[in-house]
Amino acid sequence: MARSSSATPIRRFIRLLIDDCDGGYTLRKIDTAPFFAAGVCPQMSAASPEAMDPAPLPFPVARFECAPGHKDSTQFFPLCRSGDKIVGVNQHRHTIICDTRTTAVRAGSDMRNDKRSEIAWAEAGSRLYLLGCSHAFDPPSFDFEALSYDRRRDDWIWSTLPLPPFEAQTGRIVSFADAADGASSGEIIRVSTRCNGTYAFDTARGSWRREGDWALPFNGHAQYVADYGLWFGFSDQGAFDLCAADLTCATAGTRLPYRHVWADVDGLGNHVSEWLRGPGYLSYLGCGRFCVTRFLTTYRSFGKITRHIAVVTAVEATLAAGGEEMRLVRRASRCYHFSVPASRGWVF
Repeated sequence: MARSSSATPIRRFIRLLIDDCDGGYTLRKIDTAPFFAAGVCPQMSAASPEAMDPAPLPFPVARFECAPGHKDSTQFFPLCRSGDKIVGVNQHRHTIICDTRTTAVRAGSDMRNDKRSEIAWAEAGSRLYLLGCSHAFDPPSFDFEALSYDRRRDDWIWSTLPLPPFEAQTGRIVSFADAADGASSGEIIRVSTRCNGTYAFDTARGSWRREGDWALPFNGHAQYVADYGLWFGFSDQGAFDLCAADLTCATAGTRLPYRHVWADVDGLGNHVSEWLRGPGYLSYLGCGRFCVTRFLTTYRSFGKITRHIAVVTAVEATLAAGGEEMRLVRRASRCYHFSVPASRGWVF
């Protein structure tokens, strides 16, 4: 598959958000240019994170404070695929929007309902869609909202949307996917559940449809990359594998095939006995460049977390001449240590 004639512009920075300060979070920008610089040797086999020299964390460009006792309830999501805007929401439904280019922060309207579990998120047309349950206790109840900018009010507003037509009791969400940019048939976001198959939400019509008994071939979030007309994400077959698929090929009752699969894309799969795997994030930088970020923890003192790190690995896609075979070439990796052992983190 040839790359789109209007390739996505390269973005230089990824944004690392961690709760490593007392009562709040710090936002840091990691410059990815050195990962792809000429002369940087590809990392053929990743060393153990224990053996990697820690890279210095960039100085924070912004800090977000939380009310006492509310820090662990805050969640962050990207408002756009470039990572330029980040949305934070807490258990009281309060919303903030941060512009990472200017570090300006503004309050948005409160969410209609809080979402504490089974959270799926997707981006379509500069809108953030959130689907989740208000609590983790029986009986579960889903809620679906979208955050969009209202020019008349000059404000970001949450709007309630129709619920997906699956049973909340058996509808545990396992994967979800962004919409394709500028799709002629409308922007469609997709959600897969463990027992009830895959459902598609048409953002133009505001309606759901069931696509089939199969599930998306991803674990968690999948993002659309216009340069290849494919969705990329972590595979549901291997925690350290990356895959790509064409979601427009969905047919009723048929599981989507992988278009490409790359095993152990960042070379950390051999070290699962040493480190407990946390969240993973895939960032597309444009022109075939990706960054894979893994949060890892280790327990070494009576079950207590003693170290929490993030490993960022750059990979670059190359297409075979005249063919559709895509290779991901591993570039440089960096390991970042956090001062607070139990830190949570997000990457945008």
